Amino acid sequence: MADEKKKSDAQFDPAGIAEKAFLLGLGILETTREKTGDLANDLIEKGKMSSSDAKKVADKIGEVAEESQEAMRKTVATETQKAMKASGAVTREDYQKLEAQIAELKEMLAEKKATTTAPGKSTDK
Repeated sequence: MADEKKKSDAQFDPAGIAEKAFLLGLGILETTREKTGDLANDLIEKGKMSSSDAKKVADKIGEVAEESQEAMRKTVATETQKAMKASGAVTREDYQKLEAQIAELKEMLAEKKATTTAPGKSTDK
C-alpha cells in the first residue's frame, strides 16, 4: 500500500511537468525556425521568392512561434498551479504566509513571556 502511494507521488511532479513543457516549447520554437529557414532557402534557390521576402516571412513565422510559446508557457504555469492546488501541495506564497504568521506568533509569545516574568512577579505556582 505504501509502495503504491510512493509510485503515485513520483508520477505527479508539477515542477517536472512544467520543466518538460518549457523544454518542449523551446524545441518546437527551434524546430520551427530551422524548418522556416530551410523552406525559405528552397524557395530562394527555385527563384520563387527573393531573399528579402524570405527573411520577412521567416521573421513573421518566428514571431508567431514565439507568441505561441509564450501562450503555452502561461497555460502550463496555470495548469501546474491548478494541479498543485488540487493535490494539496503548498505553494511558495502559502509557505511565506505561514512563515510570517509563525514569526508573529513567536513575537507575541515573547511579549507575553516578558510581561508575565516581569521583576517581582513569579511564574512558579
